[in-house]
Amino acid sequence: MKKLATIDLPRTNANAFEVLARCQTAAERAGAEQARIQTFLEDAVQGDYEHLLRVVNTHFEVSSART
Repeated sequence: MKKLATIDLPRTNANAFEVLARCQTAAERAGAEQARIQTFLEDAVQGDYEHLLRVVNTHFEVSSART
């Protein structure tokens, strides 16, 4: 599956809402279809923080920001 976008995430645990917002913004800027973004968001919130990160890594190319 093609990744939605590339995102930078802080090396420390970011707030889940911040992670979701960064992902959504990056996907929209990359021109991803709204349906794919919505599918990602629905899946991402179905579990705990570790589940969120696994879903992010499935749908996005992730690099660690220096924060």
